[in-house]
Amino acid sequence: MSTFRSALFASVAAGFAIAAALTAGTASADQLDEGGCSAGAIEWQANGPGFTGSNQAPVGSNIGGHLLACHGAPTDISVGTIIGTTFEPAATCYGSRGGRADLIVLWDNGQNSHVIGTWEWTLGQQATNHLKVVGGLGTGRTLDVVTSPPEVSPASVTGCIVGGYHAGSYQVLGARIV
Repeated sequence: MSTFRSALFASVAAGFAIAAALTAGTASADQLDEGGCSAGAIEWQANGPGFTGSNQAPVGSNIGGHLLACHGAPTDISVGTIIGTTFEPAATCYGSRGGRADLIVLWDNGQNSHVIGTWEWTLGQQATNHLKVVGGLGTGRTLDVVTSPPEVSPASVTGCIVGGYHAGSYQVLGARIV
């Protein structure tokens, strides 16, 4: 019976050691401090008819861009590449309310963060969007992204007047993990 108890004890101890190693590995991979990025740019391309004047319409867009001058821990992150989509159920050329984003940030250290949350903007005003980190680096935290107003070009004005503002960009004024 003592051989059985010794084997059982050794198996349980080995199980706890493996669980501790797996948990430690996961925790360290998901840690992200209150660092941030101080610059960047985001471009969007609307699917379908795009934004038109003051008529509210649903608009889906593909998003791409970069976060630059990043700092904090992990200390080996300096740039993030953003890819994903947004959906705005009631958008006009003047802004969006109730928009949602589903984005991946590919960090330059090889890790990534999957973020989802509100994505709204208003012509002529900066916006802060709060995106929950739901997977990867920083899971459980929030990424706050501050953008300038969308850049206004002759093509965007014409697109809004005649129908079909299809593409544009924002400057990222800051992004912060909270």
